[in-house]
Amino acid sequence: MGFLTWLESTAYAQWILTGLTGWPLVLSMHAIGLAIAVGTIWAVNLRLIGLYRSIPLNAVHQLLNFAWIGIALNIFSGFSLFMTQASFYVTSPPFLVKITAILLGIGNLIFTQKVLDRELHTWEAAGAVSAQGHYLAFTSIGLWTLAVVTGRLIAYL
Repeated sequence: MGFLTWLESTAYAQWILTGLTGWPLVLSMHAIGLAIAVGTIWAVNLRLIGLYRSIPLNAVHQLLNFAWIGIALNIFSGFSLFMTQASFYVTSPPFLVKITAILLGIGNLIFTQKVLDRELHTWEAAGAVSAQGHYLAFTSIGLWTLAVVTGRLIAYL
């Protein structure tokens, strides 16, 4: 726990926790990153499960680049928020579930991008996404929803 205590005592963590602008600024950055990441990931997944067929898969596939911007913002802002109460967060079940869902969601996103790179033209030509694409989309929706919900529960449980 020495490292966690050290993180909590850094000037940066104290500025976030006690300063007038630190917490609102970092929390707002986290919310914006969340909206970008989860919003674009959901848009792609909804298209993969069959909604919005008039939008080409190639167009939604390109949206995933924005998801990585949101994920990068959330890694920075999330770690910054974590630093303020690191000792608490590592023992919080909702936090642990959230981090697990995020890591699995990122793994799913990487794999989905690889599958899209390989199968996109086949799916476009066939006019349908394969069962694997549906599975990846539903799994992604579940993981990111779990991450968002458990993230909100951290403050209450």
